[in-house]
Amino acid sequence: MIFKKLTFKNYKTYYGVQEVDLHIPENVTQDEKRNIILLGGLNGAGKTTFLKAILYILFGKRGITNSTSKTVIEAEYKKLFSNVINNTYFEEGGRDCSASLVLETDAGEEWTLSVKWHVDSFKIISQEEREIAIKKPGSNIPKKMMIQQMDSYNRLIDSVIPFHAVPFVIFDGEEIRTLVEKQNTEEMKDAIKKISGIQSNDQLIEDLYQLKTKLQKDIAKISNSVKVDKLQSELDNVNAELSSTREKSAKYAKLIEEETTQRDALQEARKEKLLHNSKSRETISVKLGSIKANLAAAEKELEQHFQNDMFSIILAKNITKLKSRLQVEKNVREKKLLQQTQLETKLQPYEKFIMQLLETAINPPLTLEQKTQLKENGESVWLKLNNQKQVEIPNLLELHDLNKNDLNYLSSLPITNASKVTNLINTIDRLKSEQEEILLQLQNAPEAADTSIEEEQIRKKTEQIAKYQMFKQSFDKKIRTYLEEKRSLETQLSKNVAVGGNADQLYAEMQYLDRTIKALIKYEEEYTALKTSIIKTEFESMLKKLFRKQDEFGKIEFDTETYSIRLYNDKMREISLHDRSAGEMQMISSAFIWALTRASNLKLPVVIDTPLGRLDSYHRSHLIEHYYRHLGHQVIILSTDTEITRDYIELMEKSSYKQYMLDYNEEKKYTIIRDGYFKFIKENR
Repeated sequence: MIFKKLTFKNYKTYYGVQEVDLHIPENVTQDEKRNIILLGGLNGAGKTTFLKAILYILFGKRGITNSTSKTVIEAEYKKLFSNVINNTYFEEGGRDCSASLVLETDAGEEWTLSVKWHVDSFKIISQEEREIAIKKPGSNIPKKMMIQQMDSYNRLIDSVIPFHAVPFVIFDGEEIRTLVEKQNTEEMKDAIKKISGIQSNDQLIEDLYQLKTKLQKDIAKISNSVKVDKLQSELDNVNAELSSTREKSAKYAKLIEEETTQRDALQEARKEKLLHNSKSRETISVKLGSIKANLAAAEKELEQHFQNDMFSIILAKNITKLKSRLQVEKNVREKKLLQQTQLETKLQPYEKFIMQLLETAINPPLTLEQKTQLKENGESVWLKLNNQKQVEIPNLLELHDLNKNDLNYLSSLPITNASKVTNLINTIDRLKSEQEEILLQLQNAPEAADTSIEEEQIRKKTEQIAKYQMFKQSFDKKIRTYLEEKRSLETQLSKNVAVGGNADQLYAEMQYLDRTIKALIKYEEEYTALKTSIIKTEFESMLKKLFRKQDEFGKIEFDTETYSIRLYNDKMREISLHDRSAGEMQMISSAFIWALTRASNLKLPVVIDTPLGRLDSYHRSHLIEHYYRHLGHQVIILSTDTEITRDYIELMEKSSYKQYMLDYNEEKKYTIIRDGYFKFIKENR
């Protein structure tokens, strides 16, 4: 996917219609090795506005803050768009502005994403409109849609540029170090797993195991072999031991949960002290409880609705067609029966007449066939002479030969549409989002000075949890042993199953299922090992290219348990990342992003704001030469004049395809985008 063009119409500091052509021809990227679009300007010229506009056009309110709190999001939205319309244009009488981004997907479709704002006479936003226009390959006319539901829009955008990839492809160069600082958080772990594809098949493997258990039970029901019975008995014993051990493991899991709950309660008590407003805390807790209850009720209702009405929902269209066809066939049958009854009544005089006629002696006598023809042909003549017309009935092929009970059953089948399911799913998604927001509010509570008592109690609880975890791990090890025995017995059982009934088919299905599970597990193991190896190798390689000291690190690791990077010195002692300077943290984070993007299968444009501000000249040139020139097929750099040196100009001139100047007019207080950044830099020097 590539960005093709960004257009501002009186948006913030950009006056009038300002366009930036971001497209880089494929031959330029591959043959000339020029993959950079450079936009430069002084502080306040609109570089950050440029980056945030891309984020908001793509992701809406998701793109303006990392918080999931509605209050925080709305506050950030008001702050970001408090002056959305250009001042000069507003003073000229303008009351609307817009920003649009044109991108091309990997499938060759051209998407134009537009956001338009309307403001009142006080510059307050009165309306925001969002539109998407999709032009298929080879088509000149795009299909336009106004966006009403942001959830649907978000899913569409995530299909071409996943939101979890954003921290690694669109970021502030000076804040990039936070990626490493936050690497142990669940949010960052989840993002790393998603972008690298690690553990993407876990749920599928679990579902296949459940299917395998069902097949084993079905096979056991139709197997009478003594050997099979023995194997089944052994398997039952192993299952019993496995169940017992799992119960013991679950017991310690429960103890861990209880201790964790108590620790959480202590942490909550500590947080109470950290909150300035206890009433606000109480309100949040009550709201969280209400949301959890509503979420559980909605999920239960959705499950029941699926169990009760899944058949009628899936087959709703077919049931409607069937009912319609049955009704048509019924109408035709009734019309035919009615016509036959009426015809018999109308032909009674004719029947009497023809019977008397045919009983009259005729010489030579008529054959039976002649009498039949005379009778049948006479009917139409009789009806015509007596002005009796027959209503034409459609010649319909009757497809359904049903008795009355079957007909009544099919005619009374309920038809259920999917609207209730859709509403429930939307409700569940909304409640989950609200729950995350509330939890985030709790996490972001302000700190207080004295929490020593709670800290000590939390420490003791943590030690107790660790003790229980040790016992649980012991039982979990036994569980793994029993699982190996179970798999062995299941294999023998599958090979010795008695053939009979549909056992052949079930046995074949289970063999195929076994191969599928083993292949998936093997694939997941090798895939994880491959991705881990790629991340480690690419991270180590890039880090050595970027750092001046080539022997800076003795060993580099990527921990798949914590999804974090670890650095060791030449004496194999782990180095604290947080003790590194801001510039070094930026280099480490840059190398980490490099490794993750190389491990992913995503080909996305990269947008970076002020990437070189904290670096010395040596590391600047290395970052451009070895990093940005190879980071992606399209790298958009927003640069400030403090980063400009003669070496920088020479290096960027040969590495960049286009350069733009964000020219801020101090007198008129607006920005114009001009071609040729270095031309303006050289003129001003």
